[in-house]
Amino acid sequence: MASAPMITASVTATADKVVYEIRRKQRANGPATVLGIGTANPETCMSQDEYPDYYFRVTNSEQLLYLKDKFKRIYKS
Repeated sequence: MASAPMITASVTATADKVVYEIRRKQRANGPATVLGIGTANPETCMSQDEYPDYYFRVTNSEQLLYLKDKFKRIYKS
């Protein structure tokens, strides 16, 4: 009965080493570098006041004036 705890401790220690090795191999060595290329402002920027008109023009829904007015009210709030 006395040898059972030692086997369990040995198996646990081996499992810990295996997990440690797996995690160590998944990590990068050295410093991390982040490369970001882009612009802060898109070329096609538009004001909020112009957006409802743009949306209804693009979706070919300009005839739905009641929805366009409602959309303007909702979009401004």
